[in-house]
Amino acid sequence: MSTRTASILAWSIVAATVVLHGASGVFVFLGRHVTTPADKDISSFGAIGFFLAFLAFPVVGAAIVSRRPGNAIGWLFLFIGVDFAVSDVASRYADYALFADPGSLPGGVWIGWLSGWLDPVVFASIMLVLLLFPDGSPPSRRWRSVVWFVGGVVVLGVFWNALKPEQIFTDSLPVENPAGVQWLGDNLAFLDTVVFVGFAAGAIVSVVAAVLRYRRSQGIERDQMKWLAYAALLLFAGFLGAIVFSLAALAPLADFVIGLGFAAVPVAVGIGVLRYRLYEIDRVISRTLSFALVTAALGAAYVGLVLLGQSLFSSVAGGGGLVVAVSTLVVAALFLPVRSRVQTFVDRRFNRHRYDAQKTLEAFGARLREQVDLGTLSGDLRTAVDETMQPAHVSVWLRPGARG
Repeated sequence: MSTRTASILAWSIVAATVVLHGASGVFVFLGRHVTTPADKDISSFGAIGFFLAFLAFPVVGAAIVSRRPGNAIGWLFLFIGVDFAVSDVASRYADYALFADPGSLPGGVWIGWLSGWLDPVVFASIMLVLLLFPDGSPPSRRWRSVVWFVGGVVVLGVFWNALKPEQIFTDSLPVENPAGVQWLGDNLAFLDTVVFVGFAAGAIVSVVAAVLRYRRSQGIERDQMKWLAYAALLLFAGFLGAIVFSLAALAPLADFVIGLGFAAVPVAVGIGVLRYRLYEIDRVISRTLSFALVTAALGAAYVGLVLLGQSLFSSVAGGGGLVVAVSTLVVAALFLPVRSRVQTFVDRRFNRHRYDAQKTLEAFGARLREQVDLGTLSGDLRTAVDETMQPAHVSVWLRPGARG
C-alpha cells in the first residue's frame, strides 16, 4: 500500500469515528428527558474528557500512518479509535432502544450485545502498543511469542464475553446476553478467571518489555522511550487526580481528569514515533514535575494556613474571610521563590544538561564582568557555547576596530 493510499484510508477512518460518536450524541440527546441506566455510567462533563481520548487515538493513528504506514502502532491506534466509536454508539443505541423509548428501534438487545465484547480488544491493543513501541516490532524475536499470547487472550476474552450467560453490563446495560449459552456458564465458568489472569499477565509482560527496551535503548530510541514513560506518568497522574476528586465528591471532574489522562497517551506516543520535537522530552518532564511539586506544596501550604488561621481567629468577627485573604497573599508571595527552588532541584536530577548549561553560563557571566582581554573572552565564549549548545563548529567574528 502506498503512503498516499494509506493516508487517505487512515483519515477516512477518523471521519467514520467522528460520525459514529456524533450518532451516539444524537441518541443521548433524544433520550435526555428519561433517566436510564447509562446515565450513571459517566457524567456529561466527564464525557468531554473521554471524547477527547476517543478522538485522540484515531487522529494520532492517522498522523502516524500518513508518515510511517509500515509502523503497526498507527494502525493499532486507528483500530482502538474504531473500537471506541462502535462501542459508544452501540451502547447508546441499546440504551435508547431498551430504556429511553422501548420498542422505538429494532435490535436493541443485539446491538447492546455487540458493545459487550469489544472491551477486551481495546485492552489487548494497548498491550500491543507497549510491546511494539516505537518501531512497530517486538524488542526481539523471543518477544513474538508474547504477541501471540496477547492475541490468544483477546480471542478467548471476546469468545467468553460474547457467549457467557449473564447481563451485558450490570450497571449501564442490565439486560441478559441474547447469545448467552447456559452450558458454558454451568461447565466453563472458570474461563472468567482464566481471561482475567491472562489479561493481567499480558499487561505485566508488556510493561516489562517496555522497561527492558528502555534500559537497552540509546540515542534517539532512548528519547522515544522517555515519551512512552511520560505518557504512562500522565495516565497515572490522571487516575491519582480522579481519586482525589472522587474523595472530594467531584465525580464529574474525576471522569474528566481520567479522560484527559487517556488522551495524553496517544499524543505522547505519537510524538515518540514521529520524532516531532523529540529531544524536548527532558524539558517536558522537568516542567511537569516542577509544576506538580509546586502545585502540591503551595496547595498544602494554603490549606495549612487557612486551617491554622481559622483555629486561631475563629472567635474574631470576620476572621474567616481575613484568614483566607491573608493565606492567598502569602501563597502568591511564595510562588516565585518556591518555583525557582523546585525547578532547580528537578533540573539537577531530571534535566541535567540544562542544569549544567545554566551553571556554565553563570560562570561565564562572572568571568565576563572581570575580564577585559578580547582574546581571552573569545576563548571563554567558545568554551561556553561548546559546552551548552554543542555545535559542530564555533567561530567568533570581531568587528574591525573593535580593539580600539
